[in-house]
Amino acid sequence: MFGVNVMTKQHKSQNSSLQSLICFAALISFLASSLALAQQPKPPYDKDRLIQVVQLNALTTKEIVEAINGRGVDFKVTADVEAEFRQAGARPELIDALRKNYRAPAKNTAPNSSTPSTPKPSNAVPPGPPLSKTDIVSRLRSGESSDRVEQIVDARGVNFTPTPETSREIAAAGGSRSLLGTIALRATSKPAPTTNPSNPPRTNIDKGGPAAAPDYDDLNYQAIAAMKANNAAEATRLLQQAIRAEPNKPLAYKLMGFVQIYGYRNINGAEQNFRASLDRDGAAVFQVYHDHDGTFQTYCQGALTITRVGVVFKGNDGKDAFEVTDNQIKEASLNDLVGARFGGFHIKVREGGKGKSKNFNFAPATQQPAESKLIINLIRSY
Repeated sequence: MFGVNVMTKQHKSQNSSLQSLICFAALISFLASSLALAQQPKPPYDKDRLIQVVQLNALTTKEIVEAINGRGVDFKVTADVEAEFRQAGARPELIDALRKNYRAPAKNTAPNSSTPSTPKPSNAVPPGPPLSKTDIVSRLRSGESSDRVEQIVDARGVNFTPTPETSREIAAAGGSRSLLGTIALRATSKPAPTTNPSNPPRTNIDKGGPAAAPDYDDLNYQAIAAMKANNAAEATRLLQQAIRAEPNKPLAYKLMGFVQIYGYRNINGAEQNFRASLDRDGAAVFQVYHDHDGTFQTYCQGALTITRVGVVFKGNDGKDAFEVTDNQIKEASLNDLVGARFGGFHIKVREGGKGKSKNFNFAPATQQPAESKLIINLIRSY
């Protein structure tokens, strides 16, 4: 429109105005298309990455359920899928959210499609970006077979050039010679297209969107995968990128605190990040042992999450779980006897009638009193 109006004038003095208006129109068009992309809903979560999230037990069931309610999942909950999530430690309410939030993939309605669609085989590779070295190593270390990873690499390609160092790391994670050969081949060839050009993939925690520019959620979930693979350095890099992108959001600080304490045994660094998360209405999470008999002869392992309103515990097996609010907590202190040699501490909770209370005994995963003191200080501070 701008171009048509200006082109009706023939004065040379109008040339600079014409160029400015054309540039301005192009800018408006670019911003409009960018806004449309930004407003597109994110695709649903995939099963493999959600399994990793549940297994790490760094997010509460409530946090995961809220994420699932917001974006849905791209798989149906069969008996086998339910068993897989239960084995990973999923609570019944999380499985219920999975069941209610299946979102079928969008159908290709292109009018030129003359070939009827065929069901996708169960071993088909979902669309997504080329794999990074970290993606490949994480998949192998999480139990995915070398053959399956090779199939994904063959379909989607890789975004790195293999070197002797990367090859040794992939082989050490369980990669076969055949996989290394496919990586070398796909690194020097153009990745196969993964979707119809009229329906490009969007950013997902495991697929879609440009691999070079993941968003805040993607970075956090990629960091979780790195933690599952015991790669603290990669998790730290991803979380630093997430914090730079969204410094006012709490989740990346929470995960960074988790990496600091369990990847580097850095209590001070963990406290700094956990407080940054709590100050933004987030949480702090600790891996603990929960005593069942008052002597730590029987116990379970799980995650103790501290929020601004209370404390949540969930066992790694998903069976032992409870939640208390701040006004229910009567005391949080180090133990003099029970589990004292492991840095044992207790949370005393008001229960029932007047003066009645119940003790929950814990010991920190690091078995260091310094971690227990940090837990107690955060409970008391918030």
